[in-house]
Amino acid sequence: MPLAPLLFGFLVAACIGSLASFFLFSGSRVRDRLGIQTKPGLRPAADDSPLILPPALVEKFEKKLGIKKDSSKAKELKKQLVQAGIYSNRALSIFLGMKVGLPLALPILIMPMLWGRGFSKFLLVGIAYGLFMGGYFLPTLILGRMVNSRQKKIGQALPDALDLLVVCVEAGQGLNAALKRVSEDFMVSCPALAKELNLVNLEINAGLEREQALRNLADRTGVEEVASLCSILIQSDRFGTSVATALKVQSETLRTTRRQKLEELAAKTPVKLIFPLLLFIFPAIMVVILGPAVIRIMETIMKK
Repeated sequence: MPLAPLLFGFLVAACIGSLASFFLFSGSRVRDRLGIQTKPGLRPAADDSPLILPPALVEKFEKKLGIKKDSSKAKELKKQLVQAGIYSNRALSIFLGMKVGLPLALPILIMPMLWGRGFSKFLLVGIAYGLFMGGYFLPTLILGRMVNSRQKKIGQALPDALDLLVVCVEAGQGLNAALKRVSEDFMVSCPALAKELNLVNLEINAGLEREQALRNLADRTGVEEVASLCSILIQSDRFGTSVATALKVQSETLRTTRRQKLEELAAKTPVKLIFPLLLFIFPAIMVVILGPAVIRIMETIMKK
C-alpha cells in the first residue's frame, strides 16, 4: 500500500480528533467552577452566539435541519437519547455533531486508501456516496439499537421486579422504600431498570409529585408494560385502593402476556423451519437415500 494515502488519512484523523477534543473540553468543570466563583460584576455577560460562525448562518442552518432546542425534532431526539440511557445535557449536540461529521470524515479517511488501487471512477464515486450515506444514518441506527436493547432488558426484568415490589409492600414498606429496595437488588441483574426506579425515588424525595414522577418513568423507558404499571399505580394512589393488589394483578398480567408471546413464537417455529428444511435438509436426505441406488444403477449400466 502506498505510504502517502496512509499519512494523509492519519493527518485528517488527527485534525478531526484535535477539533473534537477542543470543542468537548472547552467547557470543562474547572472553567465552570472558576466562572461560578468570580464575582457577578467581574464576569462578562453571557453570550450564546457561536464564536466561529455568524449567528444568522447558524440560525438558518438549525431551521433548515429542524434541530432548534424547542423544535419537535430536537425534543424527539432527546427523548430517544433518554430512552437509550443517555442523560447528558450535551448528548443532543454530540449526536447531531456525529450525524454531520461522520458523512464528511468517513470518505476523507477511507477514500485515500482506495485511490490508486485500480478501481474505476464510477465505483469510487459509488463507494464515496455509500460512505457518506452510511455516516449519516449510522448514528441513528446505533441509537435505535441501543433503545430497543434497553427496552427489551427492562421488559424482561419487570415481572420479577413487580414480585419483589409486592413482597416489600405487603411486608409494610411504603412505595418509595419498596422502589428503593428493588432498585438496590436489581443493580446487578438489570442496571437499566434499577437506575430508572432509583431516579423515580429521587424525584419523589426532591419534592416532585408521585404521579408526575411515574409519568416521567413511563416517558423515559418507552416500554408499554412500564407505562401500564405507572397508570395502575397512579389510579391506585388517586382513588386510595390497595397498591399490593394492583401490583399483584399487574404481575400476573405481565406473566400471562409473556407466556402468550412465547406460545405465539413456538407456533411460528414450524412455519419458519419449512424453508431451511427444503433448502438444506431435504437435499441432503435425498442424496443419502438415493445415492447408493444411483451408484448401483450406474455400475449396472456400465457393465452392460
